[in-house]
Amino acid sequence: MSGIAGILRRDGGPVPKKWGDLLEQALMFGGGIPSRFEDSIPVERGELQILLLSGSGIVEPCPSGLMIIDGDFEGECAFARWNEETLELELGRKGTGQKSLYWFDLAEAGDGLLFCTNPLPLLKIARELELPNDHFAQGVQEYLQDGFVVEGGELFSPVCSMPLQPVSQKCAEKTSELCCEFTTTLAEDVQTLVRLLGAPFADPTLLSTLQQYRFAKENGCCVVEGLAVPESKQFFTRFSSTKQIEKQKMGQRFIARRIELGAIADYVGVQLSISEEQKPLETIPFPLASWLRNPQSNLSQLAGDIFHSDSAFENLPIQKKSVLDMFASHQQESQDHAVELFSLLTLVLWSQLVHA
Repeated sequence: MSGIAGILRRDGGPVPKKWGDLLEQALMFGGGIPSRFEDSIPVERGELQILLLSGSGIVEPCPSGLMIIDGDFEGECAFARWNEETLELELGRKGTGQKSLYWFDLAEAGDGLLFCTNPLPLLKIARELELPNDHFAQGVQEYLQDGFVVEGGELFSPVCSMPLQPVSQKCAEKTSELCCEFTTTLAEDVQTLVRLLGAPFADPTLLSTLQQYRFAKENGCCVVEGLAVPESKQFFTRFSSTKQIEKQKMGQRFIARRIELGAIADYVGVQLSISEEQKPLETIPFPLASWLRNPQSNLSQLAGDIFHSDSAFENLPIQKKSVLDMFASHQQESQDHAVELFSLLTLVLWSQLVHA
């Protein structure tokens, strides 16, 4: 896994070692040791602190300074450029949106900022600093209703998503055909994806995506992926009252989906091409409802352990009893709550990582 991260502090205050460790651990997920550049520069109020981390292992010299890149600078990438003459840090993100980049301002905690291609360590640091998120409950509701985390939405606040500088790319000719079966432990894959994305996800087909990309990697194949989804399969159409809202949600879902697919491809180490005009890969069929209902299933066991844990919902605006009632109803086959339970499961797993 590649990725970039860093810290700039200009007020003369120290940079806690824990912050750098959290960023470094996020880039190490999946293997590899990030390269590290650190410097302290005397300024009016003490010393300016700069830390740059590159998951690819490369810190490149550039005019007047240094650059770290996640991806290809001429196409799909996220980058940070440090100007050693002006002491300025430039962050950017280019391409069609497969590469993510998140940041937040230290605000009252100090003059400076932190950034990372995975939002999870930034959310943990923001929580440690007690930076406010007055609209967190709205963000949770937004996620549960839409079925994905809106880029720049309230769930990650005060962490922000870096705007994308569009770079047009030639569309692939045909979606890949990757016919394989599940050979991994679903419970482990769910936890891997939450940590990898740094976010909850309500779309269980990402489990299929992870398995198929692994299959492509094993067989030395590139992946050609699509985004176009038939109207009846759109998660959010049940809640949209107008065509304009549907169109807006579709655009937001495409943005979130590119980031999800790009993160999985980067983690697996497979080359990925995405087109909005083509249909996505045919997913591996799996009985989500049955797996959540079967007490012998590792996915059902994970959900039961998580939902019944004492701290499951203490940091979320969700009633534990309501979830347990829903889980019991599903397991007794009174109703099918598989989609809702899966969404809640990844939400709780994500919340526990943020508050760990």
